[in-house]
This record gives sequence, C-alpha cells and structure tokens, in this order.
Amino acid sequence: MQHAGASRQLLDQTALHASVTFAAGNLTIVPGPAGTLYRMNVDYDGDRFTPVSRWDASSQSVELGLRASGDGGLRVSNRDHLAQQAMIEFSREIPLSLDATIGGAEAGLELGGLRLTSLRLTTAGSRTALRFGSVNPGRCDSLALEAGAAEVLVQSLGNSRCQQVRVNGGAGGVTLDLSGAWTGETTIAVALAVGQVTLRIPHDLGVSLTLDRFLSSFEPSGFVRAGGGWQTPDYGQSPRRVNIHLTSTVGGVRIEWLP
Repeated sequence: MQHAGASRQLLDQTALHASVTFAAGNLTIVPGPAGTLYRMNVDYDGDRFTPVSRWDASSQSVELGLRASGDGGLRVSNRDHLAQQAMIEFSREIPLSLDATIGGAEAGLELGGLRLTSLRLTTAGSRTALRFGSVNPGRCDSLALEAGAAEVLVQSLGNSRCQQVRVNGGAGGVTLDLSGAWTGETTIAVALAVGQVTLRIPHDLGVSLTLDRFLSSFEPSGFVRAGGGWQTPDYGQSPRRVNIHLTSTVGGVRIEWLP
C-alpha cells in the first residue's frame, strides 16, 4: 500500500470548482479546517491505481481522487487491496461547486456547512451516504444524483438549500431523508428504473407528490388526493414546500414519516 497527499492553502481564491474521481475503496469527503482550500490523503494499491491531484489557478479548479491504471479493478486476492482509502477536505469559507464520480467504493460525504453552489454525484457499484449535517450558509442552485447499480442514502436534504434536485437511479435503492432547513419551494425529480425509492418525510413539511409508474407499488398513507397526485393535508398552508415528481418502472415507492 502506498500513500499520497495533496493540499493548498486558502489565499485569495473566491470560489472553488472541484472534481473528484474515486475508483475503488473507501472515500470520505468532509469540510476542512480554516485556512485550507483543499486537502487529500490517500492510501492506495500502486500496482493498480494512480492518485490524481491537478490544480488550475486560472479557473480556481482542482481534480482529486484515485483512478485505475491499466486494467484497473480492485483485486481481492489480498485483503490489503480492500484497504484503499481517501480523505478529502474542502474549505467551508468560499463557494464550492463539486462534481464527484465514485466507482466500486464505500463512500461517506458530509457536506453540511460547506458553501455548496452545485453538486453532481455519479455512483456505480457503490454504497454511498450523502449527509448535510448542518445548514448550507450559501445558496445551492442544483443537486444531481446519478446512481447506477448502487445503494444511496441522502440525509437531511433540506440543509443543502438546493433549489432543484434531480435523482436518476438504475438497479439499486435510493433513500431520500427530507428533513432539514428547507426554505420556500423546492422541486425534486426522481426517476428510478429497477429498485426502490424510500422517502423519509417530516410531519411538518408540505409535500406534493406526482407519480408515473409501471409495475411499481405505492401506498399513499398520510397523503390526500389532489388533482392527479397526492399532497400532505396541510400542504397549502405550509411555509416550506417540496414538490416531488417520481417516475418508477419496475420497483416500489416507500414512505416513512419522521417525527
């Protein structure tokens, strides 16, 4: 196992555009300490993978992560090969747009407190937990999640402050926890091919749900009929509203009510 690290101080940068690629192993992304623009530490199989660290000062952008070299793939003949891991940290002091692509990995992303302006997350063959443990102090325009054969959990989505959320899922499961500090009205579009989507909804959140489905199950407990869809009973009076349009072909839609 080899080790690599990369970091840069926060100086006169006004924003950060970050691209993360992680082929296999365990990935953690968290807010960094004051004065740090970004920092990465990675332990990796040098025979099969190559660390990536490229900074472009003109565009205030960085590429970080771990890519397969040659045939790539994660060898399982030795348990040490499964111990590949990376810790990546980003500044919470300036706006951040983040594009992350995760392969066969276990990933934990804690983005709470970051000044996130946009997020694009692509996963394949992974288990990913995306969490917003504290409120985004800035404004997030969009969050796009592309999940292939993956299990994805998004916690406290309201704290992201993202105005537009789009989730496309393949064969796997997606869980969206809608707790958090929503403001105004937000639109969420979910398209799931094969698998199940679980919506965890706080009782005090106004939710409107429209559903296009084929061979999928849905039990609208806690909703009332409204036009061609469903709404929570107090949707019209709620100061915080989330409008969800869900397309599910072969799979199911599950509702869990939070306190």
